[in-house]
Amino acid sequence: MDAITAISLISIAISVVSLIVSGTLALRQTRTTMDGYALPVVLQVFSRFRTQEFFDAQQFIFDELPRQPVQPYTDLSLEVRSHLRMVGGLYDDLGKLVAHGIVKEELIIGSNGSQARRIWEAIEPFVRAERNKRNSNLWIYLEDLAYRSTRNPPTAIHEKLKLHPYAGPTHTSRPAPTESSATPRPRTEQEPN
Repeated sequence: MDAITAISLISIAISVVSLIVSGTLALRQTRTTMDGYALPVVLQVFSRFRTQEFFDAQQFIFDELPRQPVQPYTDLSLEVRSHLRMVGGLYDDLGKLVAHGIVKEELIIGSNGSQARRIWEAIEPFVRAERNKRNSNLWIYLEDLAYRSTRNPPTAIHEKLKLHPYAGPTHTSRPAPTESSATPRPRTEQEPN
């Protein structure tokens, strides 16, 4: 092989490697940008889980809904529908974010997977009755999220992330810092530099 052919082959190889690296970096940048756009939405949805209204509605579903006769969702009283809509709708929204790849499945299931399953199991008879009555897809994303959290349980995600329980200062190898050593003392003019 002559020198010109060797140089041409090396140039082509460098070009191919550069193209692969550029494509990989562009893909990573696109994913990072998508995550950046999704973050405010996810934070807003998560903040709704912390409201007293949501907590009360969720407790209603766990405590009172099992006492209701099974019937289509739209045939339930306005109060019951309101609780179901608030909780089921919010979990359905999380399911949409996961199913459409807007947020990673591990984030939602790792934090809310167990609750999503419990909610689905509590409301499923009413949702199925509604689907049969109206041929609808009511809360299909919530159902999918419950399925995903069964297939990929939160505990598996926690293990994958290597989350550890906090054992407290008496169980660590280092003693907990005292307050005086944990916070730096302000310097005074008399102290040497």
